Amino acid sequence: MPHLRLALILLFVILNAISVLAQEKPFNVVNISPDGSKYIKFGMNLQVWGRYAELNEGSKIGTNEVTDTYDIVIRRLRLQAMGMITDNIFFHLQLGQNNINFTQNNGPSNAPISVMDALGEYHFNKSLHIGGGLTAWGSGTTRYSANSSSSQLTLDTPMYQQFINTSSTFGNRNLSIYAKGDLGKFNYRVAITNPYRNANNNLGLNSSLSTETPRAQYSGILTYSFLDKESIEDAYHKGTYLGTKKVFNIALGYMTQAKAMWHLTPDATVAYDDMKVLGFDVFYDSPISANGAALTAYAAFNNNNYGKNYIQSVNTPNPAIGDNTLINGSGVGFIGVGTGNIYYAQLGYLFGKSDNEAKKGRFQPYAATQIADLEALDTPMTMYELGVNYYTTGTLGPKFSLNYQNRAVYDKTLIGAYKQSDRLGMVVLQCQVSF
Repeated sequence: MPHLRLALILLFVILNAISVLAQEKPFNVVNISPDGSKYIKFGMNLQVWGRYAELNEGSKIGTNEVTDTYDIVIRRLRLQAMGMITDNIFFHLQLGQNNINFTQNNGPSNAPISVMDALGEYHFNKSLHIGGGLTAWGSGTTRYSANSSSSQLTLDTPMYQQFINTSSTFGNRNLSIYAKGDLGKFNYRVAITNPYRNANNNLGLNSSLSTETPRAQYSGILTYSFLDKESIEDAYHKGTYLGTKKVFNIALGYMTQAKAMWHLTPDATVAYDDMKVLGFDVFYDSPISANGAALTAYAAFNNNNYGKNYIQSVNTPNPAIGDNTLINGSGVGFIGVGTGNIYYAQLGYLFGKSDNEAKKGRFQPYAATQIADLEALDTPMTMYELGVNYYTTGTLGPKFSLNYQNRAVYDKTLIGAYKQSDRLGMVVLQCQVSF
């Protein structure tokens, strides 16, 4: 495996070098036809975090119960290739890893590079592409169920939109067959997914994920574009265009899976619940001045039905461990998914370009919030974030981000709804290198 990983990385570097030497094209694109209609495109993204966090009560690092910690995290590593290799055949291969930090006691060798996307698709025309493989085309109901990590507005994507999916690996990628395409001002994506089976049996009076053989999962998103249309080359939505496009979209999504959940009735028999999730969101990104200042805004709503009192902790990446009595999850977890309604919004402002052409760096402050009004909670869970991005070249690619997150945590009670007991915070400095 180490030799295979090294060979893939060397191949990646060599092909990019060839593209620089042989063509007057961006170094990450290799044209395999004179007109550029057939091509292979390469990319890389690395996100490194330095983090300080207040931890949920009961969290442990090793055998010690601790209240706060600091760590260094490789939040994401991505190596990818995609392209049209014939007039009709497209492929996408992505290798990578998430969340490498000191909790992996055997070091980075305990987190090898894994296959994250591996798909092929056939293009009948611009209105119908059919494909299959390990992919995020069927990942959820809203925009950031499948996010472009290198172009996120906030430090991290709203992870609850990926956790909406009760069966996932790497958050939002599953084995699916899908169709997608453009229909005038609309674009669509629909998928049938073969979910991964849950191995953790938490059967009780409240709904939990069934360990039985999962049934097929069905999902789709329909998007209408008022202004510029976005690319559907790959599954991942951009978080910001830095004022290079005028985008105003609304989208409606759904996801369903029969008998995905189960719980015990008062007479100790097993009852099943279907998973049903609806999503609606709005995305806006546009320049607002002659010097390139730009506004990015996003809002989303999800109605989730996973059965009686279902909740799930959002905790990515996790700096600590705990046991299943921690209702918020261990470390920096918060109750972000469950039966009920979830609201989310983010807003960012990109400062315009400097009159001095030598000063290419640009700042982009932002704010975001999530409100989870869930059946199991006495009051809605609220999380908010404040931060700023600094783009060193003024374009998507290398950037630094500083982010503060504040979250509500809850006490576990035996009777009635969970009650908020505290608020805790987390500060992260990120360095991102990508192309």
